[in-house]
Amino acid sequence: MLVLEPVIDAADAAGFTLWPTTAPAGRSLIRVSAGMSVLDVGTVMAVLHSRCSDAAAAHPDDVVAALRAIVETDCLIASGGLLARETQTGVVIPPSCCCGLESWREWTAVPDGGQPWLGHSPAPWVEHLDNAVRIWPDGGLGEDLPPIERAITAPLDVVSAQLHTAHQDLLGFLDAATRWARDLAPGLAVNLVAKLDGSFAIAGQ
Repeated sequence: MLVLEPVIDAADAAGFTLWPTTAPAGRSLIRVSAGMSVLDVGTVMAVLHSRCSDAAAAHPDDVVAALRAIVETDCLIASGGLLARETQTGVVIPPSCCCGLESWREWTAVPDGGQPWLGHSPAPWVEHLDNAVRIWPDGGLGEDLPPIERAITAPLDVVSAQLHTAHQDLLGFLDAATRWARDLAPGLAVNLVAKLDGSFAIAGQ
């Protein structure tokens, strides 16, 4: 069965010490959901901090200033997106280079024939079939297709159900981030979560 999971690449959190994080090794994808650990939430926030303007660098040891820099950034971006996984075969197709969680809603057009951007090098893509889709791990930019055993095929109703589940995961991420921020900088929690919500198009249908 197809599973779609919202993930963020934790690589940019390497070396971060301002608050507790996990220790990413290379490209480490963190699933964002209500069940995230405190360390995972901290890692995601460290990734977002790494993309902020020089305002964050002005106070390198100030947690509140670092979080305020996240809040004041025009629009947050984070490498990641929706990871596709087939539970029976074990095939996993992660979002690729230059794909961001901020564009996850492109997937919502798939049941109606849409084609989301899933990154390049490799270049995953979605092939539309009769009442189903096939998610390929490469070939989206004209490369040779990989063996079909590395692709994931799923009915459209399963895709729609998994998009709903992924949306619930993202809403749960806002809850986890709220708890995390209230412990670290309660005065910024509401604004920080609002920034996450707006930047990653989480609330709403």
